[in-house]
Amino acid sequence: MKKCICIVISILLLAAVAAPAANAAVSEEVYPTIMVAGYSSSNLYEDDNQVWKLDMNGILNTVLSRIAQIGRGLGELALQRPDYLTDLVGQEILNLAGKLRTNPDGSSVFNITTYRQDAEHTQLSYLYAHGQESQIHEPIIMDAAAEWYGENGGDYLFSYQQDFRMSMVDCAATLDKYVDSVLEFTGAKKVNIIAVSHGGQTVAAYLAMYGLRKNVINNAVLTVPAIGGAALAYDVMSESVALDEETLLYFIENGNMMEEDINWLVRAHQFGILDQVCNLLIHRYIKQILGYWGSMWDFIPLEYYDELKNELLDPVESAALIEKSDYFHYEILANMTEILNSCVDEGMNIYLVAGMGMPSVTGLQVQSDAIIPVKCATGAESAPYGSRYNNGYIQKNSICADVSHNHLSPDMTVDASTGFLPDYTWYIHGMYHGMGKKDDYFMDLCKTLLLTNNRIDVHSYSEFPQFKYSTNRNYSVICALDSSPEGYWTTSDSKLIITNLSHKYKMRVTSVTVDGADVRFDVKKLIYLDPLSSCSIDMSGVLPVGSLQTADITVNYRLIGSITPIGCRTQVFTILNGDPLPYDPNEPYTSMYHETAFEEGIPDTVKSVLKFTGMFDFLKMIINNLLTVLNTFRIK
Repeated sequence: MKKCICIVISILLLAAVAAPAANAAVSEEVYPTIMVAGYSSSNLYEDDNQVWKLDMNGILNTVLSRIAQIGRGLGELALQRPDYLTDLVGQEILNLAGKLRTNPDGSSVFNITTYRQDAEHTQLSYLYAHGQESQIHEPIIMDAAAEWYGENGGDYLFSYQQDFRMSMVDCAATLDKYVDSVLEFTGAKKVNIIAVSHGGQTVAAYLAMYGLRKNVINNAVLTVPAIGGAALAYDVMSESVALDEETLLYFIENGNMMEEDINWLVRAHQFGILDQVCNLLIHRYIKQILGYWGSMWDFIPLEYYDELKNELLDPVESAALIEKSDYFHYEILANMTEILNSCVDEGMNIYLVAGMGMPSVTGLQVQSDAIIPVKCATGAESAPYGSRYNNGYIQKNSICADVSHNHLSPDMTVDASTGFLPDYTWYIHGMYHGMGKKDDYFMDLCKTLLLTNNRIDVHSYSEFPQFKYSTNRNYSVICALDSSPEGYWTTSDSKLIITNLSHKYKMRVTSVTVDGADVRFDVKKLIYLDPLSSCSIDMSGVLPVGSLQTADITVNYRLIGSITPIGCRTQVFTILNGDPLPYDPNEPYTSMYHETAFEEGIPDTVKSVLKFTGMFDFLKMIINNLLTVLNTFRIK
């Protein structure tokens, strides 16, 4: 799905948006692992001629060759005339992906095939030995997994190829045949699966249709899985794209693991004219290609499916497509909780790893990893983006009935007790879609889940808590209290542990801000941190009485040698200090973050102007940093 955003957004604008291992050893009984990759990963062919390969260098060359026309298009756009740029980009989209069109019944217009769909010719070691590296899906994860397996690790890994345009019913059937091929080729009794995004939806459909009957899955690790669809698909099919340029910028920075920390320098806004171009492109060109893809219809979340189906699909012409998508939505997706739990009961280890903490890049204000809503990836309920559950909220325990299990995220935004698999789902705050391979924590977790045959749950390892802030170096810094579980704050804590995530720059910690608690972390001397090193800072003050309320800790810093003079990162902690505060169901949500001293001191009109000009976060960071320093050194 990371590549899908390149198709639908980056290509639309003709711009190229262009790990340490855990200590779990390979178990005595070693099972082969199948990679089921994300959307658009597989190369597609017509009569042995390649008709699809996402080539970002090729897109960049196209941009450079059309630079004068693009300049004219941008000029027209500035005059509120989007048609020239729309048609320029649209023709390039047709040139790139026109062969991928499908008929109204979901069948391919052209005779399209994948590379190979047998185990022998898609084994990792074979692909490297025969110069077929372009057929290796998620090579960072696959290469790491080969190292995890040890000697001849490439012999245990297989790269599943699929026509990603097809319905989940078709994809699951193809995966079933491929699993049989791997079992026959290796002689193994079972297989492991690691899936990404659309691959997670494919595996979920496979489990529903074949899993219980065959029971040949050992471990299935579904990462950022689009089990219940994708916000992007709904926005595209309904022609309601409203680009969140700020989230898109963060997405790019995160994917490139940029250590310059520039996101606060560019406070992007909603540019309606760009949204108009995107929706014109979808109406005139994009739907010509993917309007009848079964997979695109299976990406539509269940709550929107009937409305869009009745509006956009002819019941006669699209009868075959509708039949398959109806089956996926009504028989599989509507019963996903029961399906996955039945697989677990039969001895299969099913694990979900999802991102959270961002809105959709196309404008939907829901908790997501910028592409897949948390609800679609995990089944869990969450507060609207920008909000959290109010003080005293008690998790519903609708799926996990064990009241001793805490499944409420420390920032009080996600109630994991309502998810498909509450005890087998991990959430990484700030992990953008498809970017887990660039997060050390994610890679360590996946290694442990993939190679440990004994069942693991979110309570098994203290180093793998159910909720974790991303360790992508783009974030520069991460913090935790010294004595409490990660994300929580109790009276036993006396220090803050700060870690420099940068692999490149030395960091100076300039101050620490606390909002929501009368507590200070005193930075009274210069604190410098080498790359990947940590320090501890003493705490003074008292926690507010009452559990299930939050406090925000912001670390302000400077990366020495970076182009960025200062930066900051805020993390939210749940306070556990006495009985839970009373919860008011009539006021279920409150603001995600506490107001800072800077926000409390300025009128709403000034606040609105600063946000419109893009200066709000920058000034907030400067002022709060200054106030914290002054407060630290005040005469007591």
